Amino acid sequence: MSSNYYDFLIMFGGLAVGFVLTLVTTLILCRYAERLGLIDKPDHRKIHSKPIPRIGGLGLFAGLMGSLLYFSLVRQIWPQELGGLQMPNIYFLTGGVVIAVTGLVDDFKGISFRQKLVAQCLIAVYLILAGYRLQLNFGILDGYANMASIPVTFLWLIGVINAVNLIDGMDGLAGGIFLISLLALTICYTLLGGAIDLIFLFSITGTVLGFLVLNTHPAKVFMGDTGSLFLGYVIACYSLNVSTLGHNHFMYMVPIIAVGLPVFDTLLSMTRRFLKGRPVFYPDKDHMHHRVRKVFGGGQRAAVMRLYYINLVLGALAILLSLAGDWMAILIMLVTVCFAIAVIWRLKYLKPKELLKRRKQPRHRGLLSTGGAFPYRF
Repeated sequence: MSSNYYDFLIMFGGLAVGFVLTLVTTLILCRYAERLGLIDKPDHRKIHSKPIPRIGGLGLFAGLMGSLLYFSLVRQIWPQELGGLQMPNIYFLTGGVVIAVTGLVDDFKGISFRQKLVAQCLIAVYLILAGYRLQLNFGILDGYANMASIPVTFLWLIGVINAVNLIDGMDGLAGGIFLISLLALTICYTLLGGAIDLIFLFSITGTVLGFLVLNTHPAKVFMGDTGSLFLGYVIACYSLNVSTLGHNHFMYMVPIIAVGLPVFDTLLSMTRRFLKGRPVFYPDKDHMHHRVRKVFGGGQRAAVMRLYYINLVLGALAILLSLAGDWMAILIMLVTVCFAIAVIWRLKYLKPKELLKRRKQPRHRGLLSTGGAFPYRF
């Protein structure tokens, strides 16, 4: 048999290891979730009606580490089979461990948004110093664009980490959106001849698929902040290098569009709250996943599928943008803007009376009435 055949089996072996380990580990951990205090109880802002273990992120992370260990062992035993494929770099893995531990501490003990934000800022600075950049290329003022890439990368990393966390409001939503964005970015890398970390790609795909078996409606487990922060971190880092490829001056928009739904939902929520006179981080029950159910009705499965379709369209637009020249890229950007406006209109966010309606209650002092600390889950 050819070497390519063995390579194929080894890669899918890693995917299978991640899938099985995540599934088994999560099922085992669910037995101890109540004893550990990792139960997500229903309240007025949550959709589920019964307590659900919030320990899936730990199982997901354990499955991923097991899959990477499998690849490490294969590289030592049969180094010729994996060719020049490299394990994920130490900077990326270190940041991933820190963000997962931050989420785990929050799931176990509960920490403020500010404390999590400090950890995220330190991770973002660490990655920027390690060379991670969202490359800006405006065709003019290249020196200023390079300087601007540092704060833009900082905001991108923190923004996406939190955006994925905030969209984790329905069964199977965050994991499915993550995989769709991962697929779109991988296609961009493949078509543009960029380097793909195949070992990590197969490992994370297997683990998320294993988690989704238990998280698809009706969910038996939630990922908690451990999982959602980590997946946000992964997709934020994975998307950065695509901005260095392609032949147009809008490549920096490719990762933004590919990871479009979480980013879109977060920006929309902040804008909506600002226009209503509320603090932009004030929690409510009017995210896109809430709106989809209000407007279209139906259960969680139907709502999640509609959101998948939106992200698939955004992923397809990101792929087209990555292949386009400058003039075609402008057209694709206009189509993307029109699509976003159509989604907002269809979800009835653009009703003038509702949009500008102010709350009758007094404004909160500071960011919250509880001493100004940000709530984390919207």
